Amino acid sequence: MAQMKQKMMYRKAEILNRIQLRQSTIKDWLSCPLMFRFRHVEKLKPAHRGVAAIHGSALHLAIHRLHTLGLKGDVRMLYRDALTEVMLQESDIHIAWKKSQEEDMLGMEEHACEILTGYAGLEVNRNCNLLYSEVQFKVNIGGHELKGTIDQVRQHSCGEVDLVDLKSGMQRPKAIALHRDWQLSLYAYALKYGMLLINGSWVRVRLSVDRAVIYHLRAHERYKRKSKYGLIGEEKGRPFIICQKPVWDHQRFKQDLLNIIKMMTKDWPFPNPTSCGFCAYQTACQDRTFLHASPQITRVKSDLAELEMLGANRKERIC
Repeated sequence: MAQMKQKMMYRKAEILNRIQLRQSTIKDWLSCPLMFRFRHVEKLKPAHRGVAAIHGSALHLAIHRLHTLGLKGDVRMLYRDALTEVMLQESDIHIAWKKSQEEDMLGMEEHACEILTGYAGLEVNRNCNLLYSEVQFKVNIGGHELKGTIDQVRQHSCGEVDLVDLKSGMQRPKAIALHRDWQLSLYAYALKYGMLLINGSWVRVRLSVDRAVIYHLRAHERYKRKSKYGLIGEEKGRPFIICQKPVWDHQRFKQDLLNIIKMMTKDWPFPNPTSCGFCAYQTACQDRTFLHASPQITRVKSDLAELEMLGANRKERIC
Protein backbone atom coordinates (compact mmCIF):
# COMPACT_ATOMS: atom_id res chain seq x y z
CA MET A 1 0.00 0.00 0.00
CA ALA A 2 2.79 2.42 0.92
CA GLN A 3 4.53 1.71 -2.40
CA MET A 4 1.32 2.22 -4.36
CA LYS A 5 0.65 5.53 -2.64
CA GLN A 6 4.20 6.73 -3.26
CA LYS A 7 4.00 5.80 -6.93
CA MET A 8 0.92 8.02 -7.32
CA MET A 9 2.69 11.11 -5.94
CA TYR A 10 4.09 13.68 -8.37
CA ARG A 11 7.00 16.06 -7.91
CA LYS A 12 6.76 19.78 -8.75
CA ALA A 13 8.64 19.40 -12.04
CA GLU A 14 6.42 16.48 -13.07
CA ILE A 15 3.23 18.45 -12.35
CA LEU A 16 4.48 21.47 -14.32
CA ASN A 17 5.33 19.17 -17.25
CA ARG A 18 1.91 17.53 -17.20
CA ILE A 19 -0.32 20.62 -16.89
CA GLN A 20 -0.92 23.75 -18.94
CA LEU A 21 -0.90 26.95 -16.90
CA ARG A 22 -4.12 28.47 -18.17
CA GLN A 23 -6.87 30.42 -16.46
CA SER A 24 -9.09 27.33 -16.70
CA THR A 25 -6.42 25.19 -14.98
CA ILE A 26 -6.09 27.61 -12.08
CA LYS A 27 -9.87 27.94 -11.87
CA ASP A 28 -10.19 24.15 -11.54
CA TRP A 29 -7.61 24.06 -8.73
CA LEU A 30 -9.37 26.86 -6.86
CA SER A 31 -12.69 25.01 -7.26
CA CYS A 32 -11.33 21.66 -6.06
CA PRO A 33 -7.66 20.57 -5.85
CA LEU A 34 -8.68 16.92 -6.23
CA MET A 35 -10.65 17.65 -9.42
CA PHE A 36 -7.60 19.56 -10.70
CA ARG A 37 -5.42 16.50 -10.08
CA PHE A 38 -7.80 14.12 -11.84
CA ARG A 39 -8.28 16.38 -14.85
CA HIS A 40 -4.92 18.06 -15.42
CA VAL A 41 -2.29 15.88 -13.70
CA GLU A 42 -3.64 12.35 -14.14
CA LYS A 43 -5.38 13.29 -17.43
CA LEU A 44 -8.55 11.39 -16.57
CA LYS A 45 -11.44 11.89 -18.96
CA PRO A 46 -14.50 13.49 -17.29
CA ALA A 47 -17.61 11.33 -17.04
CA HIS A 48 -19.76 13.96 -18.73
CA ARG A 49 -20.04 17.55 -19.91
CA GLY A 50 -22.51 19.87 -18.23
CA VAL A 51 -25.29 21.63 -20.15
CA ALA A 52 -24.63 24.95 -18.39
CA ALA A 53 -20.96 24.96 -19.43
CA ILE A 54 -21.85 24.19 -23.06
CA HIS A 55 -24.53 26.90 -23.06
CA GLY A 56 -22.07 29.45 -21.63
CA SER A 57 -19.39 28.64 -24.23
CA ALA A 58 -21.95 28.91 -27.06
CA LEU A 59 -23.12 32.31 -25.75
CA HIS A 60 -19.52 33.59 -25.69
CA LEU A 61 -18.93 32.45 -29.26
CA ALA A 62 -22.25 33.87 -30.49
CA ILE A 63 -21.53 37.30 -28.93
CA HIS A 64 -18.08 37.33 -30.53
CA ARG A 65 -19.60 36.67 -33.95
CA LEU A 66 -22.46 39.11 -33.30
CA HIS A 67 -19.92 41.93 -32.98
CA THR A 68 -18.33 41.01 -36.32
CA LEU A 69 -21.78 41.62 -37.86
CA GLY A 70 -22.22 45.00 -36.18
CA LEU A 71 -24.74 43.58 -33.66
CA LYS A 72 -27.26 43.15 -36.49
CA GLY A 73 -27.16 39.42 -37.15
CA ASP A 74 -29.86 36.76 -36.72
CA VAL A 75 -29.27 35.86 -33.08
CA ARG A 76 -31.10 32.54 -33.34
CA MET A 77 -28.98 31.29 -36.22
CA LEU A 78 -25.80 32.65 -34.61
CA TYR A 79 -26.50 30.71 -31.43
CA ARG A 80 -27.46 27.51 -33.28
CA ASP A 81 -24.18 27.56 -35.22
CA ALA A 82 -22.19 28.35 -32.07
CA LEU A 83 -23.92 25.59 -30.09
CA THR A 84 -23.27 23.03 -32.82
CA GLU A 85 -19.59 23.98 -32.89
CA VAL A 86 -19.21 23.77 -29.11
CA MET A 87 -20.97 20.39 -28.95
CA LEU A 88 -18.57 18.98 -31.56
CA GLN A 89 -15.64 19.81 -29.28
CA GLU A 90 -14.76 16.81 -27.09
CA SER A 91 -17.61 14.95 -28.80
CA ASP A 92 -16.40 11.68 -27.27
CA ILE A 93 -17.53 12.87 -23.82
CA HIS A 94 -21.16 12.28 -22.90
CA ILE A 95 -23.37 15.37 -22.35
CA ALA A 96 -25.49 15.12 -19.20
CA TRP A 97 -28.80 16.44 -20.51
CA LYS A 98 -31.22 17.55 -17.78
CA LYS A 99 -34.45 16.46 -19.50
CA SER A 100 -33.76 15.30 -23.03
CA GLN A 101 -31.42 16.57 -25.73
CA GLU A 102 -34.30 18.00 -27.78
CA GLU A 103 -35.99 19.76 -24.84
CA ASP A 104 -32.75 21.12 -23.40
CA MET A 105 -31.49 22.44 -26.73
CA LEU A 106 -34.81 24.16 -27.39
CA GLY A 107 -34.74 25.77 -23.93
CA MET A 108 -31.12 26.87 -24.38
CA GLU A 109 -31.96 28.40 -27.77
CA GLU A 110 -34.90 30.41 -26.41
CA HIS A 111 -32.83 31.59 -23.47
CA ALA A 112 -29.95 32.58 -25.77
CA CYS A 113 -32.26 34.56 -28.07
CA GLU A 114 -33.54 36.52 -25.08
CA ILE A 115 -30.02 37.33 -23.86
CA LEU A 116 -28.51 38.06 -27.28
CA THR A 117 -31.42 40.31 -28.27
CA GLY A 118 -31.01 42.29 -25.06
CA TYR A 119 -27.24 42.46 -25.54
CA ALA A 120 -27.53 43.72 -29.13
CA GLY A 121 -30.16 46.28 -28.13
CA LEU A 122 -28.09 47.92 -25.39
CA GLU A 123 -26.75 51.26 -26.60
CA VAL A 124 -23.41 51.04 -24.80
CA ASN A 125 -22.68 47.75 -26.58
CA ARG A 126 -23.43 49.30 -29.97
CA ASN A 127 -21.38 52.46 -29.39
CA CYS A 128 -18.24 51.02 -27.79
CA ASN A 129 -15.03 50.48 -29.74
CA LEU A 130 -14.31 46.78 -29.30
CA LEU A 131 -10.51 46.57 -29.41
CA TYR A 132 -10.26 42.81 -28.84
CA SER A 133 -12.75 39.96 -28.60
CA GLU A 134 -11.99 36.35 -27.63
CA VAL A 135 -8.29 37.10 -28.03
CA GLN A 136 -5.63 34.64 -26.88
CA PHE A 137 -2.77 35.81 -24.66
CA LYS A 138 0.44 34.56 -23.11
CA VAL A 139 2.43 36.16 -20.33
CA ASN A 140 5.48 35.22 -18.23
CA ILE A 141 5.04 35.55 -14.48
CA GLY A 142 7.84 34.49 -12.15
CA GLY A 143 9.34 32.17 -14.76
CA HIS A 144 5.99 30.54 -15.58
CA GLU A 145 4.24 31.09 -18.92
CA LEU A 146 0.48 31.45 -18.54
CA LYS A 147 -1.99 31.32 -21.42
CA GLY A 148 -5.67 31.99 -21.83
CA THR A 149 -8.38 33.92 -23.65
CA ILE A 150 -9.72 37.40 -22.87
CA ASP A 151 -13.43 37.91 -23.58
CA GLN A 152 -13.40 41.62 -24.49
CA VAL A 153 -11.37 44.81 -24.30
CA ARG A 154 -13.39 47.96 -24.99
CA GLN A 155 -12.49 51.61 -25.45
CA HIS A 156 -15.07 54.33 -24.89
CA SER A 157 -15.36 57.74 -26.54
CA CYS A 158 -13.77 59.35 -23.45
CA GLY A 159 -10.66 57.22 -23.99
CA GLU A 160 -11.16 54.90 -20.99
CA VAL A 161 -10.35 51.24 -21.55
CA ASP A 162 -12.51 48.52 -20.01
CA LEU A 163 -11.54 44.87 -19.55
CA VAL A 164 -14.79 42.90 -19.84
CA ASP A 165 -15.42 39.32 -18.69
CA LEU A 166 -18.73 37.79 -19.80
CA LYS A 167 -20.52 35.68 -17.19
CA SER A 168 -23.55 33.49 -17.88
CA GLY A 169 -24.02 31.95 -14.41
CA MET A 170 -27.28 32.29 -12.54
CA GLN A 171 -25.80 34.03 -9.50
CA ARG A 172 -24.95 37.70 -10.01
CA PRO A 173 -21.32 38.36 -8.95
CA LYS A 174 -20.71 40.78 -6.08
CA ALA A 175 -18.92 44.06 -6.87
CA ILE A 176 -16.67 43.71 -3.83
CA ALA A 177 -15.26 40.45 -5.22
CA LEU A 178 -13.91 42.16 -8.36
CA HIS A 179 -11.05 43.83 -6.47
CA ARG A 180 -9.63 40.39 -5.64
CA ASP A 181 -10.75 38.56 -8.80
CA TRP A 182 -7.57 36.75 -9.91
CA GLN A 183 -8.92 36.06 -13.41
CA LEU A 184 -9.58 39.72 -14.22
CA SER A 185 -6.21 40.63 -12.67
CA LEU A 186 -4.50 38.01 -14.87
CA TYR A 187 -6.11 39.51 -17.98
CA ALA A 188 -5.08 43.05 -16.98
CA TYR A 189 -1.53 41.89 -16.27
CA ALA A 190 -1.34 40.08 -19.63
CA LEU A 191 -2.50 43.17 -21.52
CA LYS A 192 0.19 45.26 -19.83
CA TYR A 193 3.14 42.85 -19.81
CA GLY A 194 2.22 39.93 -22.08
CA MET A 195 1.44 39.30 -25.73
CA LEU A 196 -1.79 38.85 -27.73
CA LEU A 197 -2.35 36.61 -30.75
CA ILE A 198 -3.51 39.07 -33.42
CA ASN A 199 -3.98 37.92 -37.04
CA GLY A 200 -1.77 34.89 -36.43
CA SER A 201 1.13 36.80 -34.85
CA TRP A 202 2.07 37.42 -31.22
CA VAL A 203 2.01 41.17 -30.50
CA ARG A 204 2.99 43.08 -27.35
CA VAL A 205 0.33 45.79 -26.90
CA ARG A 206 1.37 47.24 -23.49
CA LEU A 207 -2.19 48.32 -22.79
CA SER A 208 -3.30 49.56 -19.35
CA VAL A 209 -6.96 49.15 -18.44
CA ASP A 210 -8.90 51.71 -16.43
CA ARG A 211 -11.67 49.44 -15.22
CA ALA A 212 -12.43 45.74 -14.83
CA VAL A 213 -15.99 44.81 -15.70
CA ILE A 214 -18.12 41.73 -15.20
CA TYR A 215 -20.90 41.60 -17.77
CA HIS A 216 -23.66 39.51 -16.25
CA LEU A 217 -25.52 38.18 -19.30
CA ARG A 218 -28.53 36.94 -17.34
CA ALA A 219 -29.45 40.54 -16.55
CA HIS A 220 -30.98 40.54 -20.05
CA GLU A 221 -33.51 37.90 -19.00
CA ARG A 222 -37.05 39.27 -18.90
CA TYR A 223 -39.67 38.83 -16.22
CA LYS A 224 -42.32 36.31 -17.23
CA ARG A 225 -44.79 37.52 -14.60
CA LYS A 226 -45.39 40.69 -12.64
CA SER A 227 -43.50 40.94 -9.35
CA LYS A 228 -42.21 43.53 -6.90
CA TYR A 229 -38.92 43.51 -8.81
CA GLY A 230 -40.36 44.37 -12.23
CA LEU A 231 -43.19 44.16 -14.73
CA ILE A 232 -43.77 41.48 -17.35
CA GLY A 233 -41.31 41.92 -20.22
CA GLU A 234 -38.84 44.11 -18.31
CA GLU A 235 -35.19 43.10 -18.11
CA LYS A 236 -34.04 41.84 -14.72
CA GLY A 237 -31.30 44.41 -14.17
CA ARG A 238 -28.18 46.16 -15.37
CA PRO A 239 -25.52 43.78 -16.64
CA PHE A 240 -22.43 45.80 -15.67
CA ILE A 241 -20.50 45.23 -12.44
CA ILE A 242 -17.50 47.58 -12.39
CA CYS A 243 -14.37 48.24 -10.35
CA GLN A 244 -11.31 50.44 -10.89
CA LYS A 245 -7.96 48.74 -11.53
CA PRO A 246 -5.10 50.69 -9.85
CA VAL A 247 -1.57 50.23 -11.20
CA TRP A 248 -0.26 48.78 -7.93
CA ASP A 249 -2.79 45.92 -8.24
CA HIS A 250 -0.43 44.22 -10.72
CA GLN A 251 2.23 43.53 -8.10
CA ARG A 252 -0.26 42.31 -5.54
CA PHE A 253 -1.80 39.99 -8.12
CA LYS A 254 1.62 38.68 -9.18
CA GLN A 255 2.45 37.60 -5.64
CA ASP A 256 -0.98 36.02 -5.14
CA LEU A 257 -0.67 34.07 -8.40
CA LEU A 258 2.82 32.79 -7.57
CA ASN A 259 1.45 31.56 -4.23
CA ILE A 260 -1.36 29.74 -6.06
CA ILE A 261 1.12 28.08 -8.45
CA LYS A 262 3.29 27.07 -5.49
CA MET A 263 0.29 25.32 -3.92
CA MET A 264 -0.81 23.77 -7.23
CA THR A 265 2.56 22.13 -7.74
CA LYS A 266 2.53 20.43 -4.35
CA ASP A 267 0.83 17.06 -4.70
CA TRP A 268 -1.63 17.56 -1.84
CA PRO A 269 -4.99 16.77 -3.47
CA PHE A 270 -8.02 17.22 -1.25
CA PRO A 271 -11.71 17.46 -2.17
CA ASN A 272 -13.80 20.60 -1.93
CA PRO A 273 -17.37 19.35 -1.29
CA THR A 274 -18.92 22.66 -2.43
CA SER A 275 -17.88 21.76 -6.00
CA CYS A 276 -19.38 18.25 -6.04
CA GLY A 277 -22.65 19.40 -7.60
CA PHE A 278 -21.13 20.07 -11.02
CA CYS A 279 -18.06 17.80 -10.87
CA ALA A 280 -17.64 15.14 -13.57
CA TYR A 281 -15.10 13.15 -11.52
CA GLN A 282 -17.32 11.93 -8.70
CA THR A 283 -16.75 8.24 -9.48
CA ALA A 284 -12.96 8.65 -9.47
CA CYS A 285 -13.22 10.65 -6.25
CA GLN A 286 -15.15 7.86 -4.51
CA ASP A 287 -12.93 5.08 -5.88
CA ARG A 288 -9.80 6.70 -4.45
CA THR A 289 -10.85 5.94 -0.84
CA PHE A 290 -8.85 2.73 -0.33
CA LEU A 291 -5.86 4.02 -2.28
CA HIS A 292 -5.31 7.22 -0.29
CA ALA A 293 -6.57 6.08 3.12
CA SER A 294 -4.30 5.01 5.98
CA PRO A 295 -2.86 1.44 6.27
CA GLN A 296 -5.62 0.74 8.81
CA ILE A 297 -7.96 0.22 5.86
CA THR A 298 -5.87 -2.76 4.75
CA ARG A 299 -6.14 -4.34 8.18
CA VAL A 300 -9.92 -3.79 8.25
CA LYS A 301 -10.33 -5.39 4.83
CA SER A 302 -8.19 -8.34 5.96
CA ASP A 303 -10.28 -8.79 9.13
CA LEU A 304 -13.51 -8.68 7.10
CA ALA A 305 -12.17 -11.35 4.74
CA GLU A 306 -11.28 -13.59 7.69
CA LEU A 307 -14.78 -13.14 9.17
CA GLU A 308 -16.34 -14.14 5.84
CA MET A 309 -14.17 -17.27 5.73
CA LEU A 310 -15.14 -18.20 9.32
CA GLY A 311 -18.79 -17.72 8.45
CA ALA A 312 -18.45 -19.94 5.40
CA ASN A 313 -16.68 -22.70 7.45
CA ARG A 314 -19.47 -22.64 10.07
CA LYS A 315 -22.12 -23.12 7.39
CA GLU A 316 -20.21 -26.09 5.97
CA ARG A 317 -19.96 -27.77 9.42
CA ILE A 318 -23.68 -27.23 10.06
CA CYS A 319 -24.57 -28.75 6.72
